Amino acid sequence: MPEVQSYLTGVRYPCDRAELLRAATAEGAGDQVIGRLGTLPEREYDCYDTVHRELEAK
Repeated sequence: MPEVQSYLTGVRYPCDRAELLRAATAEGAGDQVIGRLGTLPEREYDCYDTVHRELEAK
C-alpha cells in the first residue's frame, strides 16, 4: 500500500475530506489511496496525524 502521507504533503490543515481527496489526486495518487481517503468521515481534519488515526481505525 503506498504511503498516504506522501500524497498529502501540500495539504493545508485544517481541511475536509474533499480537500484531502483533491490534494491526493493532484499529487498522482492511485485508486487504492483515493479509495482509502474516500472512506474517511466527512469532517474537518486538523493535521495528518488525525487523518492517519482515522485510516488506521478502519
